[in-house]
Amino acid sequence: MEKETIEEAAENYTEFWLQNKGLLIRDAFIEGAKWQAERMYSEEDMTNYAMFILLNKLITPKEWFEQFKKK
Repeated sequence: MEKETIEEAAENYTEFWLQNKGLLIRDAFIEGAKWQAERMYSEEDMTNYAMFILLNKLITPKEWFEQFKKK
């Protein structure tokens, strides 16, 4: 699946709206996506967290796997 930019996703999401209404929705979509992206953890953050948890034996590798495997 090809990734699209926030702007492209907003255009695809709002193309059916009327011009004025669509611009407001488009801007809200972009701002919401930016807000969410700022609150996500990076892969490096998650790797560091996992290493800290496992090296300090706060959880076993099996417990870690069970907690995050797809159900």
